[in-house]
Amino acid sequence: MISGIRTSLSLWLASMFITVICVGNSGSIQQSIYIEGHVLTENLQPIPNVSVVLKQNQKIKTKTDADGHFALAVISGQNTLVFTHTSYDLFETTVNIHHDIDKRHYNIYLKEKRIELQEVIVSHHTLSSNQPIEKIKMEHKQIAGGTSVAVMTPEVQRLETIKDALKYEPGVVIQELFGANDQPRLSIRGSGIQSNPQRRGVYLLQDGIPTNFADGSFIIGVMDPAVSESIEVYKGANALRYGASTLGGAVNFNSRTGRHSPGIQVKAEAGSYGYGQLNAFLGDAWEDKDAFLSISTSRQDGFRQHNQNRKLNIAGNFGYRISPNIDNRTYLNYSYIHFDVPGPLTMSMLRDDPSQINTGIALPYYMGPNIARDKPGREAAVIRIANRTAFRLSAQTDLTASLYYQYIDDRFAFPIVLSTNRSFGNDYGLSIQTVHRRHNATLTAGLLASSGRIDRHGHINRDGLDSYMFSKDKLNALNLTLYTEYAHRFSDRFHLIGNLQAVTNERNSKDVFRNPELRPWYSHSSHKYRYFHSEDISLDQRYFAFNPRIGAIYNTGNNNDIQFFGNISRSYEPPTFDELVGTKVGSNINTSPKELFAVKLDKQSSYTAELGSRHEGTRYGWNISLYHSWVKNELLEVKDFVLGVKQTKNYPNTIHQGVEAGLMAVPIQGLLDVSGKDLLMLRAMYTFSNFYFNTGEYKGNKLAGVPPHYLTGSVEYSYPGKFFVSLNAESQPQKAPIDHSNTVYQPTYTVFGLRLGVEGWKNFSFYIDGKNILNKSYASSYVISDQILLPPIPFPQFTVDNLAFFMPGQKRAIYVGLSYTLK
Repeated sequence: MISGIRTSLSLWLASMFITVICVGNSGSIQQSIYIEGHVLTENLQPIPNVSVVLKQNQKIKTKTDADGHFALAVISGQNTLVFTHTSYDLFETTVNIHHDIDKRHYNIYLKEKRIELQEVIVSHHTLSSNQPIEKIKMEHKQIAGGTSVAVMTPEVQRLETIKDALKYEPGVVIQELFGANDQPRLSIRGSGIQSNPQRRGVYLLQDGIPTNFADGSFIIGVMDPAVSESIEVYKGANALRYGASTLGGAVNFNSRTGRHSPGIQVKAEAGSYGYGQLNAFLGDAWEDKDAFLSISTSRQDGFRQHNQNRKLNIAGNFGYRISPNIDNRTYLNYSYIHFDVPGPLTMSMLRDDPSQINTGIALPYYMGPNIARDKPGREAAVIRIANRTAFRLSAQTDLTASLYYQYIDDRFAFPIVLSTNRSFGNDYGLSIQTVHRRHNATLTAGLLASSGRIDRHGHINRDGLDSYMFSKDKLNALNLTLYTEYAHRFSDRFHLIGNLQAVTNERNSKDVFRNPELRPWYSHSSHKYRYFHSEDISLDQRYFAFNPRIGAIYNTGNNNDIQFFGNISRSYEPPTFDELVGTKVGSNINTSPKELFAVKLDKQSSYTAELGSRHEGTRYGWNISLYHSWVKNELLEVKDFVLGVKQTKNYPNTIHQGVEAGLMAVPIQGLLDVSGKDLLMLRAMYTFSNFYFNTGEYKGNKLAGVPPHYLTGSVEYSYPGKFFVSLNAESQPQKAPIDHSNTVYQPTYTVFGLRLGVEGWKNFSFYIDGKNILNKSYASSYVISDQILLPPIPFPQFTVDNLAFFMPGQKRAIYVGLSYTLK
């Protein structure tokens, strides 16, 4: 019976994904058809106040808004639209509109009337320190590589976790470890995925300003999608325009502003396992100023023992258009997170009771970290202040300058190495970017400079509390990046883009522990303190790289709205202090660390070739990338319960290759409403990851950490502005190795969810979000290992199945949200 249900569900999921590709278009007949679009300059800047007139009936007309957007209701057949503006040449175009044609959005490009008076050229390009979502999407279409933009809709969407926000973005694989916005493992093309927990490999930004610490590490849990307007994903070297050069690229969280999001919104959420969240947004604009403030707080008891989570995020920004040529914005953020780490289980324990925790060693039954005794978890507070100013230097040239400061107070109690790290950090940064536009070309150049210092103290973890200090390090990072990009528009169809980046980094660690001869350690078996000796582990390291990139875009289709792109690029990543400085326990995992290390590591670098295509229509769309990366000296972390090891090594040659596909289709409109406003939408995301060792001791083996196939999808019926109901699924249909030796695997799984809600009823919106509605027990993630060793114990029946590696996925959970919006 159970096997039959599983088979039926698997067949349903497969058919849902195939349907997205194969569905045909159908619609209902209506008297008029709604079309829309944007009017842009040749450099893709929006043009406001453009007159748009239907030539056949000049009573049908409109004007573009501040973002260059227009909308008209026309009849089926040939329609001639006339676009006029005092500063641009008249433009006339004829479009064929039919009910069975899904193209309803048009981008119109006007040529500027250039008037030269004393070498001053008049321009209508809007200067802004913060861009609206329409402008952000248009800029992504000028990138010759895989990118995506996810728009946040907090009034009808649960946004507690990064996975809630980016679930349908192609190429983004997020493995939740503990069921909340704590320490999810984020994978984009496999960069940094082997770190436990993941804390490098992707460049995180807030409003285009870096949030990574100066050494490249980050705390992903402090990034709050609930207070963001949109999230941009730049994969690989497609993030070079931000100065990012990692294999994983960059993720940019865009804040709401009073200029683009005026009004008040209050939202409350509640749900399973003691979950509660409260959000409040307030934005306003007056004359040449605007301000926005958001507060988000949540708590959750969790579905497991030792699984509580709390967070608070306060974010505000103030914009001041000083003059038509100067626009300034100041950002202030405070983020606090505190979460428990319930740790891994054996697969047998997970299937019996996924809510339980490990209590250490119970031979010959199981072996793992003693969560009940050591109480691992993380508590961090981050304060950020940043300022960005945009300058109009001439009609063709803009310059943007940003300054930022970041303070961190971070305590992390590890579940394997019996110690706690307490870090106090101060980061300073500067970024300058200038953009010069000509008739058919754009030249961008910039620099990023950052400096950071971390004071890190290592303490013995005694029953979850910080005991005696055994290490004290001053960690200093310095970074300088220079980059340039030249984009040439040979025609409306063909664009060529070249990038070059030069980077230099320093990672200097200084051991300042007062007496290296007397470093304490503790035995949980004897309950006694002793001392060990360690030499001074100070170490200075420097890295340098040139990263070129060349790409091309070819536009086709009736309105040049279907794109094909390709690029060849080089990426680069130096190690963070988490890889360079660390501790080891030794063979007895019931003792605190009694060995320290500082290791020399090479930079990780790679060459990547990428091809892809994208299209965004009202009835169907896609975003597909294929890539192949040759990675040299990949930074891979070794972790082992038996030896207590937590150390990073360079592996000479690995291959990362895959497919990233996002698909959308609206096969039916007007199912219940004769005006055609209601619709059935299908969405699917598929990520194929084939990562393997090309040389060395693991030659031919798969890299652990990323599922080879990962799919998400949904079927949603909605009446925009009224209600929606959606069935969604997440699937990992092939087992994934958890160690580089490929001896133990994460089992396959498929889980289903259900969402329904009411949107915009008298300023109120309400939704219900059910996750894992069939209450499946499964492993959502795992501890990644180099190789899995068995302890030297006299129990022949003890096997790898008795070692704890797997993180249980959350059981069935129901969440409800209610929001009130006043514009």
